[in-house]
Amino acid sequence: MKRMSVALVMAGLLSVTIPGGAVHAAPASESLDSVVKAIKKQFAKKSSVHFSVRRRGGPPPSEDLKISGAYRFNASGMYAADLTEISYEKAATGRSREITIGREFYSQSYVRSDKGKYTWKSPPTLGEWDYGRNFAGVVWGKDLVNGINPGFLELVASYGATSADGGTFEGVKTTLHSGTVTVLDLGERQAGISFGTEDGGPGFFGGQITWKLWAGPDHLPRRFHAIMKFTRPEGGKAETMTMNMIYRGWGTPVKIAAPPKHLIADGW
Repeated sequence: MKRMSVALVMAGLLSVTIPGGAVHAAPASESLDSVVKAIKKQFAKKSSVHFSVRRRGGPPPSEDLKISGAYRFNASGMYAADLTEISYEKAATGRSREITIGREFYSQSYVRSDKGKYTWKSPPTLGEWDYGRNFAGVVWGKDLVNGINPGFLELVASYGATSADGGTFEGVKTTLHSGTVTVLDLGERQAGISFGTEDGGPGFFGGQITWKLWAGPDHLPRRFHAIMKFTRPEGGKAETMTMNMIYRGWGTPVKIAAPPKHLIADGW
């Protein structure tokens, strides 16, 4: 469950199962449908948003993560992302920066011990960038547990969602949407926590997702919180992960560009 090094991601995440097939359940929540429509309008406008993520727990050897950055959209959804991730390991801290532009992916990462020694670097030279193309694991998809992913919101709405006064968040009045959904496949790839509506098979996790989404007067998400219980079909102890996401600056201009060519490593 631990997020793999960028090099391993490039080698191993060449394919990903995108959930397919109709989900038959209760009628979709009209209130949540307004959130989906507002998000898709941002996609159509080729807008952008800043975000931050805090993640704790999950199946071992999971790590606590802090992620911050920005997304840019096109009509299909997230087109470009620039994010920085910090992971907290035993006696060490990992740090990576990842830039995705369409199918192009650039990254630099390292692990540094509490004593200041670098125990892992990719690329080996600090300041350089690894490069890859067409790696499904790093590309946005309809299978991500994310408060601005229409694929996820449409799934949970079909299982029923409640709406209530969400109070004020960062000076904005909000509506709180919430609910619970159980999925047959629950996992992780470089782009985030993923779900599937088909059984992943032996050794894979399924699980329950209890979620809350705070949306502003414009119906755009401001905060998303999820508690995910990872369980195996064969039974055993469930592992719990909590994830909190904040969205700020909808429509604020964001520039996401590839690193300079002279800093691209020749490793792959």
